Amino acid sequence: MRSAVLNSGRLASAVLSAILFGTWVNIYSDRLSTDGYLTTLRQLGTTNLVLVAGLGSLVGSEYLARRWRNVEHEQFEHRYGLLRRRQERLLETTLKVVCELVSKTLQVPCNARYFIARRNGDGRTFLEQDRHLAVLNLRMPREFGFTKIAVDTPHIVSGRAYLERTPLYEELPADHHKLYDSAVAKMIEPRQRWVLACPVLALEPEDDRHDEANPPHGVIVFYGTTVPPAAHDGEHIEAALEYAQLFADQMSHMLNMLNLSQGAAAKREPGHEPVA
Repeated sequence: MRSAVLNSGRLASAVLSAILFGTWVNIYSDRLSTDGYLTTLRQLGTTNLVLVAGLGSLVGSEYLARRWRNVEHEQFEHRYGLLRRRQERLLETTLKVVCELVSKTLQVPCNARYFIARRNGDGRTFLEQDRHLAVLNLRMPREFGFTKIAVDTPHIVSGRAYLERTPLYEELPADHHKLYDSAVAKMIEPRQRWVLACPVLALEPEDDRHDEANPPHGVIVFYGTTVPPAAHDGEHIEAALEYAQLFADQMSHMLNMLNLSQGAAAKREPGHEPVA
């Protein structure tokens, strides 16, 4: 409704300014004398208010046009926010289902969490916990203080999956916490015994193919404190990796769609409108 009212006001102001300018030009042309343009302008007196009104109407039309674009952008941002929240809820629900499938396939309880890839000022990439996109069936106190881990940190399976762009499964030795330096060790639960990680790859916006020029968005990780009984059964591991990969593919498509929507919103942002 606001957009319709503002658009109508903009059109009305533009038409009114054209009428007022046309009226003033006609009056001015009729009274134009040989004394010159400025003399004729002074002789018009209060009739020049028609010109002033035309300028005011033109300014009002421009203001309403800008306000209309602002309202459209606000509405677009609102719809984009709704889309993003719905996609997040869908991912959370899907991750719970996939976590249960991985747990049943490996015959042990497990957690699942998404780690976001972020690059710092010197270009180094780190994995940070997503506090919302997670399924926590097992209590792991060390995770509470988790901040971020560089993808090239030794012995970190999620970092290798990110760098190699491939799903990985690995069992951890009972003393694996001794393999890390102190800063990393205090963020990783010593009782953790296995990790299954799958990168969430970036996609080409045109055809949804994997984008080799851009790094993955992050890594989806499943992990637990008990070595799976079926750990030495290749079929069970492959099935669990496939579940993780299916979720990662779905997430890649959703992130690609959200990025496309965000790009459209940026193009519509006030001050970035295409020139007519």
